[in-house]
Amino acid sequence: MRRLRMKVLLLVLAGFVPASAASFATKRLEAIARCLSLPEVDTLAVSMATDHYQYQGHALTVRKNRFGEIEHIGLRLFPQALRDVAPSPVYDFLERDFLERNLNGLDAGLRHQLAASHLSFVVGNARTALNFRGDEQFTEESIDMKRYRATWTRDGREVLTVSFDMDYEMMSGCNAIELEEQFVSRLKRFVPAQTPLPCVPTVPDSTDVCVVEGDSFLIREMRNDLFLERDSAGWHLINRMESPERTLSNMMLSPLFEPQSAVQLMVDKYGYASESVEIPYRHFLLMAIEEGCTPYFGVKTKNADGTYSGTLMLVNRRGGYVHMLSVTVPVASLSAGSEAVFSGRLLLYIPIFNVSDRFFEQNKT
Repeated sequence: MRRLRMKVLLLVLAGFVPASAASFATKRLEAIARCLSLPEVDTLAVSMATDHYQYQGHALTVRKNRFGEIEHIGLRLFPQALRDVAPSPVYDFLERDFLERNLNGLDAGLRHQLAASHLSFVVGNARTALNFRGDEQFTEESIDMKRYRATWTRDGREVLTVSFDMDYEMMSGCNAIELEEQFVSRLKRFVPAQTPLPCVPTVPDSTDVCVVEGDSFLIREMRNDLFLERDSAGWHLINRMESPERTLSNMMLSPLFEPQSAVQLMVDKYGYASESVEIPYRHFLLMAIEEGCTPYFGVKTKNADGTYSGTLMLVNRRGGYVHMLSVTVPVASLSAGSEAVFSGRLLLYIPIFNVSDRFFEQNKT
């Protein structure tokens, strides 16, 4: 009898192995997975999306990230070709949201979050997506960087249209605390992809100094211009103490800048918490660019202690948020051959519609 009980216990425990073996990027995805039958989901290849699974006859998209976590589960609505050509955070959000609205057995917490989300159906409803044939045309419209409107048409007729806030907490399925924890966790583990860095831009041959003009964000001082000069070896980013502000801008804006620097980040978190992280600055910049951010930098002051203060804005217009890094850099480190270690205070996932020129002025010091 005792042996029989032991066998039963082993069988029960074995039934839990597939669920525990899978790792999920968010608690929300883990809750979704509990409602679905996803056999062998833990064996998916890293960075691989699959439509092997189905829900009520409709293919699902399940994707694992480079850290081995399931980072997306949703109805398959957007082909990979579209994601490659025109990436957008809207795709994962709509696929996950429509799946959740159709799921049976969703827990009370997620049902409440769905009811409270700022998404409205203009044409059709969540079940409309289950009846897509695959020949629908999709369009996405951003309205004043505050709302999205997403529309599917078939034969020139709207079959499904939704409108929703450009709210990254809602789109990511995470609250502010979880977003911050995820960012810091990814940052500590981040390894740049094995792809070539962008080349130094081509410039006219008629000069030995050139400004590669970018654009501005909020105020004219917050820009992403790059400053180049030419010597016997060719064109390169300016890096010398005689041009400290141009050197500092190049260092903050370009992953091509050499030598590499390290940054001691103080990450301000929700609820007055904070966490200190020291990493190669290039890793931080590349990770932000990889997630869709455009960097802008403005020098604020030269301080009496021999440091420069400045602000880096990492702007994700499609995600509707900004990361803001206020830095202090020693002037002595702004010289060729010197590997700077500088400090910075980081604010994450500031809603873009909350950022104004007044916000920048209030955070100048």
